[in-house]
Amino acid sequence: MNPSTPTTDEDLPGNGAAVSDEDAGGVQAVDTAVRVLSALIDTGAPLMLKTVAERAEMQPPKAHRYLVSFCRSGLAERDAASGGYRLGPLAVRIGLTALRRLSVVQVASPTLGDLRDELGFTVGLAVWGAAGPTFVRFEETNDALIISGRPGSVMPILTSSTGRVFGAYLPPSVTAPLIEREMAGSQHPGATPTRIASRMSKPDVEALFEEVRRHKLARVQGDVNPGLHGISAPIFDHAGAVVGVITVMGSAGLIDTRLDGPVASTLAARAEEVSRRMGWA
Repeated sequence: MNPSTPTTDEDLPGNGAAVSDEDAGGVQAVDTAVRVLSALIDTGAPLMLKTVAERAEMQPPKAHRYLVSFCRSGLAERDAASGGYRLGPLAVRIGLTALRRLSVVQVASPTLGDLRDELGFTVGLAVWGAAGPTFVRFEETNDALIISGRPGSVMPILTSSTGRVFGAYLPPSVTAPLIEREMAGSQHPGATPTRIASRMSKPDVEALFEEVRRHKLARVQGDVNPGLHGISAPIFDHAGAVVGVITVMGSAGLIDTRLDGPVASTLAARAEEVSRRMGWA
């Protein structure tokens, strides 16, 4: 081997395989390193070398070489008591830095357009604002349906599919004042006008939210705007907290809002993809 050629892990004696010109630049070694690091993700107790090797699908001696380097750099660390391995302080810093830079609006926005094109209905993204569930992005279709909401529109909690998702997953301490106001027959000044929810009791509200949590979906049929139906799904962050809601909306008779229907299935899958990009597992 030419001394000037970069050496990968596969070039080391005992690996029994030569590398191609494409791999000689170190790309294969990086791919292998990622496999070893990935083996340490989502673990509780430190993992023994044999388990790491099995998860990374490689021989223990090879996995050990990577782990030694990772421990030197801080990407991994070895537990003194058990001798097992876990992610190290540098890996934690990298993860936290990535999480701090994540914005649900930035991460979810491309999905809104994909969903609109895939389903043929208007799609919106809402976050929790000072006044409650607030739409921040819309991807509209070119049909005759006119959506009254625009970015900045605030939705009710009890009678919108968007609000119901937030109500189901946010702490009661956050949502209770707005829910009580809606049950009393009043709305926040910035909220979209809706029918009064005063006929609902507290057990009714909890049963409503429990259904949302069971399906990870919420739907309404003309509750906010007559003739406009909607179905919504949550977006979770790395801690499992709801950070956004994606809503698909369409005219009555056109959009299928069944919770086991094709629109719901596609929406749920797309929302889960966004959640995973936000760090949720």
